[in-house]
Amino acid sequence: MPSIRPLYRGEPEQIGGFRLVGALGEGGQGVVYLGESPSGEQVAVKVLHPTRDASVHRRFLREAEIARRVAPFCTARVLSVGLAGDRPFIVSEYISGVSLHDLVVSDGPRRGSGLERLAVITLTALEAIHRAGIVHRDFKPGNVMLGPEGPVVIDFGIAKTDDHHTTRSGAIGTPAYMAPEHIEHNTVSPASDIFGWACTMVFAATGRLAFPGTTVPAVINAVLTREPDLSGVPGHLSPLLSACLSKDPAARPATADALARLTGRQPFPPTKPLTRAASTVPDPSLTARAASAYQDRSLTGHADAVNAVAPGELRGRAVAVSGSSDGTLRVWDLLTGTQVGRPFVGHKDSVEAVAIGELGDGTSIVVSGGFDGTARVWDLATGAPMGKPFAAHTSFVWDVAIGALGNRTVALSAGADMTLRLWDPETGAQIGEPLVGHAGPVNAVTVGWLDGKVVALSGGADNQVRIWDVMTGRPVAWPLPGHTKAVRSVTFGHVGDRPVLLSGSADGTVRVWDLAQAGLIGSLVGHARGVTSVATGTLGEKDIAVTGSEDNTIGVWDLATGLPLGRPLTGHTGAVCDVALHRVEGRAVVLSASRDGTVGLRNLLLP
Repeated sequence: MPSIRPLYRGEPEQIGGFRLVGALGEGGQGVVYLGESPSGEQVAVKVLHPTRDASVHRRFLREAEIARRVAPFCTARVLSVGLAGDRPFIVSEYISGVSLHDLVVSDGPRRGSGLERLAVITLTALEAIHRAGIVHRDFKPGNVMLGPEGPVVIDFGIAKTDDHHTTRSGAIGTPAYMAPEHIEHNTVSPASDIFGWACTMVFAATGRLAFPGTTVPAVINAVLTREPDLSGVPGHLSPLLSACLSKDPAARPATADALARLTGRQPFPPTKPLTRAASTVPDPSLTARAASAYQDRSLTGHADAVNAVAPGELRGRAVAVSGSSDGTLRVWDLLTGTQVGRPFVGHKDSVEAVAIGELGDGTSIVVSGGFDGTARVWDLATGAPMGKPFAAHTSFVWDVAIGALGNRTVALSAGADMTLRLWDPETGAQIGEPLVGHAGPVNAVTVGWLDGKVVALSGGADNQVRIWDVMTGRPVAWPLPGHTKAVRSVTFGHVGDRPVLLSGSADGTVRVWDLAQAGLIGSLVGHARGVTSVATGTLGEKDIAVTGSEDNTIGVWDLATGLPLGRPLTGHTGAVCDVALHRVEGRAVVLSASRDGTVGLRNLLLP
């Protein structure tokens, strides 16, 4: 069940005759409250954030009119629309239940008649949406609620009519469920929703992504270039889902045709059986050894401080790559706690940053940066260096990240020379001009999505956070001030459906910002010394952050409340330089890199 927070002081207690009893979530556009009608019926009340932009008001009200066109039998019915002062609001049915995503994560894939009903009802809802002239744009497991009366499709806040009037600002779409044409050109149609529906059904049937990958760039590359992994999908569903997942939108069946074929009213031509992906074949030895992954441990082998750690997968197993002041990188099997292969050797000084990603051909790579002023690329499987080192920086490389522009894998590096540089990891060639704006060394960089654009976040010794359009190299917002000391880590996250960014600083705080509006939401305060690193993820139904600090501890935080989840994790005898979240045999774990020379592996459990 979704968490409901109490109303904050100053929030309305009543909207349009509906009493508000708590907040369900907050997005880039507004707050969704749990309310009660005069008759006692529970409702969801969506209220726009305060704004002086009249066009935003018009789009929001148009969203309500669009939603009213949709037949209510498989969707959340709109009950009321209006203005509360200068703040538009929409009241709809409150769907009490759990999302398909959370149900599959907690209880496993759907089987038999339950899967059949889910497929038919959600596709029926999608047909109703399309019949009203709307493209949903974000059909995914998180937007399918399993209420007491069956599955319901929700979140028309990002819907779009066929006459191209967008009805919501902010990031649109989730890469693992976005059609190729949406990723490449941000063009959508009902065929794009069919693609998202098929991806959702693959997840429901298998618990896995149709286009798997350990990073967003890897998933995007898989969507654009690879065939879907339908292993584990019931045989009678595979032909339909395969057709719905065609790269060419014109080759996908129309929604009504797909529904007719699904319900047997129309035959479906047979397709060539898919080859089972090798990575999905279970290793019998894993079962006997799985218990060892559930023990907290320290991974030893480096001869000096460990400065960075990145999670990934190698041959179907959870691994981590660490970088150290001893000048090496090492790969660790997180199930056994043992080192894989030999150290990666090539840097002439301390390794300060590591990232894991994929090239266009599916090769898993590691990008590293360090005190020798270079960034280097390695084959994760063999440890062999790839191409020439990137040597355009004139000083230390403090951080690296891997992203994607269309179907092209790119790397970003942050330097003490006060620049960010975009480059091709296959050739080592710089792309475009450096990103310049920080007034001190750039300590941190990461890559993500905003409004359909690939954006980079950076943090610097000038105490500022900046947001950049990677394609153009231009800033997309004013610098985000507020920290009183250097920003050492930046990352993307979510609070409900609200995209956020987090910045960790030497001032001991983590600031949480609304990504779409570049406004401060709050701070995570509790570390006794500077924060060196921040990672985000989910644990059960909670959006969480994990932080590493010079006080030798790791903090775990509930992003919805800003409060710590239990006491800090301890065990390191030196500063925690980096943290990351990963899963080992389904268990959430925290990885940590420390100046004590170890990589920490700790199970992440709710108190």
